[in-house]
Amino acid sequence: MTLQSQMQDQAKGAAARRPGWTVVFTAYAVSKVRRYTAALRRAALVISLVSLAISGLSLYETVLRQPRLTIFTGCNWQYGRGPGSFDEYVVVPVTVANDGARSGTVLAIELTVEKGGRAKAYTGNFTVAGVDDKTRQLFAPLAIAGHASATASIVFTQRTPAGAPLFGEPGPYNATLKLRTAAGMSYGLIDWPFAGPPPDVHVKPLLQHLDIAAVLGGERASFDACELDQPDAPAAHAK
Repeated sequence: MTLQSQMQDQAKGAAARRPGWTVVFTAYAVSKVRRYTAALRRAALVISLVSLAISGLSLYETVLRQPRLTIFTGCNWQYGRGPGSFDEYVVVPVTVANDGARSGTVLAIELTVEKGGRAKAYTGNFTVAGVDDKTRQLFAPLAIAGHASATASIVFTQRTPAGAPLFGEPGPYNATLKLRTAAGMSYGLIDWPFAGPPPDVHVKPLLQHLDIAAVLGGERASFDACELDQPDAPAAHAK
């Protein structure tokens, strides 16, 4: 066999082997592309699900979330009585904040005060805009838009005027404020699991001085509702 014949045989063998390597490389490349495409599809699916969850949460927080009403009280409470009578009343500055997305309505605000085993119930019947009773107006329901608040000085009068006065000596008193509210249930099953009354607020106003003669003459005594620590209700008042 001549040298030329050997070279021709080697060329033919190389040409015969080349298609096999091409097939292997092509199969490897196709496999890599398929894996990369599958990874992209999984990533796209995850991104889509996360985006959908964020959109749903945003819709709930900005549109669907029920009103969440919380009452905050100021530090300076005032106490008075009708001239020469046992008709007690308490003036409390309050702010009602709505952390929900939809509007809520406060129908009534109730106050219960306890001292030495005795308790009395009061209801917010009036609002005042000044330091005297000449600006009294009947309490009207407070409509509070989503992510908004309303502020008023509420005059709490006795539910039943009978009985001896509760406020007769200086010292701390235990007070509880309760909101009576109305909230829509227009979204049915979406609203039902989250429906519920606002939490009560517990405060310990401190009556530092009480001049009965001055109070019966038309003056008001003052409480400091921020003097004492209140570990059971840290957000019950704001300074």
